[in-house]
Amino acid sequence: MPQQPPPPDDLPRLEIRDLRKTERLAAAGLTARAMRDNPTTYAMFGAEPLDRLAGMQAVWTAFFHRQAPPQLGAFYRGCLVGTAAASPPGHCIGSTFPGDAAKIATGPAPSAGDPAIGDYVRAHYVLHDLAEPHWHVGPVGVEPRFQGRGIGESLMRALIAIMDADGSPSWGETDTEANVRFYRALGWDLDRTVTVSGIDLWFLGRTAPGAEAGAAGRATGGRPQSITSG
Repeated sequence: MPQQPPPPDDLPRLEIRDLRKTERLAAAGLTARAMRDNPTTYAMFGAEPLDRLAGMQAVWTAFFHRQAPPQLGAFYRGCLVGTAAASPPGHCIGSTFPGDAAKIATGPAPSAGDPAIGDYVRAHYVLHDLAEPHWHVGPVGVEPRFQGRGIGESLMRALIAIMDADGSPSWGETDTEANVRFYRALGWDLDRTVTVSGIDLWFLGRTAPGAEAGAAGRATGGRPQSITSG
């Protein structure tokens, strides 16, 4: 197969808007492709890329069909190339997790390749969630072939504008260090790193401009914590 040339450096004009109901399945597929090779995905579905893709497709299809807005899409000439979503205050993982997060997180870790690792990791998300009302960011994904061209930044700036409008803090987590750099470049602060079953999870927060300093309620006093669990 001929080697494909790299994409041009200039970012095409994008349309950033709310996803329509008929676009949710496409958003799930795009997010699955974007996160197919993430550490948590590997732990859940194993080394076979098709298993990881199919497993993530199911996970994100369920998410996009039940999640409250905002759900944003980046479109180029009508083609979806990126997605970004956030759960509004009162609807984040801490209030929607199906089960006893503390019991799951302190129980035995599932074996590698067991999709139950997903709930095990998410239970730790709940334990480290922000106590006060906040926006909870995720997922954010860009078509793998077009990552690094500013599409994710354009989506996040649009999402940040929505979240900042009511003054509530924002919170999120990631299992890839590249995403930590991405969020910090957009003004997010690293709060803590938690290692769960060998997977590093970074938790980040952001205070809306004009909000009271420290409104994100972070417990570290500005110094990131490092915690190992499982």
